[in-house]
Amino acid sequence: MKRQFIIYLLILIPQIGLANQLYRSPQPVDNGKYYIIEHKKLDDGLIDVLSSRVGKNNAYTDFTKLNADCKSLKYLELGGTSEDGLRDAPTKTLRPWSNAKWTSLVSGSSKSDLVQYVCKAQR
Repeated sequence: MKRQFIIYLLILIPQIGLANQLYRSPQPVDNGKYYIIEHKKLDDGLIDVLSSRVGKNNAYTDFTKLNADCKSLKYLELGGTSEDGLRDAPTKTLRPWSNAKWTSLVSGSSKSDLVQYVCKAQR
């Protein structure tokens, strides 16, 4: 029995490591759950990030692609999409935002939490 439990853990642990990273838990005024799906370091302190927000009761999932600048603590929102239900990754093509511009962080916002989280992870 003990051996079976150890084997089960050895199978389960790598799968847990592949799960999306929760970076912001539901708040009293916002029941959404925020995840980092993937991120990669680019040149000159930039990080490319794909994130998601899962709505209340898993009704929908919004996906956002952005670049985070860890030097200036700004972000550039590149595009996104919304899908019905709970999704681990987008199944639709992300729509590019035509009015994308570098934006300063607003304390307490989900984007602020996201940028600070990925920048801290890259140190």
